[in-house]
Amino acid sequence: MKAMETSGSQWRETNCHQVPTTRVRYHVLAIICILAVITYIQRLGFSNALPVIKESFGLHDEHMGYLQAAFLVAYGIFQVPGGLVGDRFGGRHVLTFLVLGWSVMTASVACTALLPQIITVQFTALLVLRFLFGAFQAGGFPVIGRIVADWMPMTERGRAQGAIWMLSRLGGALIPFLFVWLFALCGGWSIPFVLIGCLGLFWCAGFWPWHRNRPEEMAQVSPGERELIAAGRPPTTYQTHSVPWDRMSRSLSVWSLCLMYGCTGFSGNFFTAMLPLYLSDHRRLGKVDTAWLAALPLLAGAGACILGGTTSDWLIRRWDNRRWGRRAVGALGLALASLAFLSVPWIGETWLLGLMLTATFFGNDLTMGPAWASCADIGERHAGTLSGTMNMIGAFAGAGGTAIAGYLFRRGQPQLVFVIFAAVYLLAALSWFGVDVTKRLTDKT
Repeated sequence: MKAMETSGSQWRETNCHQVPTTRVRYHVLAIICILAVITYIQRLGFSNALPVIKESFGLHDEHMGYLQAAFLVAYGIFQVPGGLVGDRFGGRHVLTFLVLGWSVMTASVACTALLPQIITVQFTALLVLRFLFGAFQAGGFPVIGRIVADWMPMTERGRAQGAIWMLSRLGGALIPFLFVWLFALCGGWSIPFVLIGCLGLFWCAGFWPWHRNRPEEMAQVSPGERELIAAGRPPTTYQTHSVPWDRMSRSLSVWSLCLMYGCTGFSGNFFTAMLPLYLSDHRRLGKVDTAWLAALPLLAGAGACILGGTTSDWLIRRWDNRRWGRRAVGALGLALASLAFLSVPWIGETWLLGLMLTATFFGNDLTMGPAWASCADIGERHAGTLSGTMNMIGAFAGAGGTAIAGYLFRRGQPQLVFVIFAAVYLLAALSWFGVDVTKRLTDKT
């Protein structure tokens, strides 16, 4: 067991003659980061178009909450199946299929503008498309988690996951301004959905012909790089292994990780689902101010993702303690998010509102790199399944939070929304203390 806990620095000291001559793993990480940008452009495109769609179809806030909840419910239902399929077949075929599916669903939103001007018909069509979009996107990050576990050394996983989530946030920060420009250029909201849907098709055309599921399947990867990637992992083959559901169900780390991510999803999905609507309809901000205040938290989140993942990896090397290297960053970030979010409804100045929203999402995203790296650390060859389980809980909780926000906004109680969200963030911070990444599902007991 001790040999398996050898740090990356120790491995390099004792194996300094085996310097990798290739860096193919970073090429894999780069193409996954590009997908992360596209994923959030497509996901948050709908959120940023909500005020326009709401006005165009004559819908209200509760409708908007249900549309976002439909996405998150489907996103939750198909998380574990997506992770299981990714673990079984690898990332190449599965991820390509998923990206093609959700990109088609994105473009199909434009078709609802052609339907009869009947609220029930248009709302139902949007509801179905959001559900299908969520079903396809559900497997995306669990399969990416599988790819990270296969391609990145243990000592680089936090930084890799931080980079992936950083780029996803940059995509989310870009879309408010991209949509303002596309709406003006195209004279409406439908054609922009077709255009952003095509981004996923172009990505698949580059990813599928080149990528391979594992380093040993790609001739460009040198033996030195393969050894570096495998360093410190438990001995394993890439045969099919049954998922240790019983061990997962008895693991305090798994339960704590899922509770933490569920609470984070409950509160954090407000930013990706309801924030533009809140700023436009409840704060009465103009389009430019709404775009900026919707984008700034995501820009801060981008920096927090890479900072959180990199800091977590650095603390592990510094303290030689993987348990606290993951815990400390995640808990600190969510405590900050709780304090900042609690102040939001009582702030009048636009600049201060933007600062508190930005601080909240910065704290939210400090936890992303450590959380997803923890799935790889604990799950190892079952990383996709564990990632899917964690993200499933986050999606279901996010659906509940989104529906509650829409319900309370319509009934004139926005302050209560933020009090609830702040309390749930605090619970998420406390949940980190139950996560121990040194207790892996693959360890024999």
